[in-house]
Amino acid sequence: MVILKLDDLWFEEGLVHPGWIKVVDFLDSMEVKGTIGIVGNSLEEGDATYFNWIKERHIEGYEIWHHGFCHCRHKEGDVEIREYRGEDLAAQTESLLKTQQLAQEKLGITLRSFGAPYNSTDEYTASALAEIPALKVWMYKETDEPTDKCLLPRIAEVNIEYPVHQPDFEQFKAGYEQFKNEPLLVIQGHPRSWAEDENRFEEFKRIILFLVEEGVTFVTPYEYYLKQRLF
Repeated sequence: MVILKLDDLWFEEGLVHPGWIKVVDFLDSMEVKGTIGIVGNSLEEGDATYFNWIKERHIEGYEIWHHGFCHCRHKEGDVEIREYRGEDLAAQTESLLKTQQLAQEKLGITLRSFGAPYNSTDEYTASALAEIPALKVWMYKETDEPTDKCLLPRIAEVNIEYPVHQPDFEQFKAGYEQFKNEPLLVIQGHPRSWAEDENRFEEFKRIILFLVEEGVTFVTPYEYYLKQRLF
């Protein structure tokens, strides 16, 4: 099984970013199911067209997942503070709840899966997530704190982008051949970074075409969680 962990949906300049539209149109043409990591503050700024685009993807089978509220970071002295690394428990809990509530209010969607901005978390994140029972899945957890969430790990060698924002079919294929017997591969990408450079988009397409030829099953994080509960 393969999960396409696609990050960073924002409301930008009054529209859905063209990179997202290109990727979704291509995946739809291939009948491949993807996911959309939404940044919560976009639901404060977005309009009906933005909300409807997201709801239509949800109806099609894309999972809309929780990618933080602000995707923000700042410096305190020489230390970089990220949304879920360096903030206290109250701030992390508030951030998680705001996005969860906005998704319900603006989209009528209960978010079921979480992946942190920059994949950065700390010792408070598990406790903050425990306050939101509706979130069942945690992608790319990187600390040892215990959690009852369904954890979907990252295999660094198998990814869409090498480095971040740059899809690379040959590197993906090398990693895939090494780990193709794993029961699940969660591969990450950023559609907003592929719109202007046609080569990047073509490399992403090659990856998807290859996986389709391999006969993988594309699933969403929450679908995977539900499958595991059956066994």
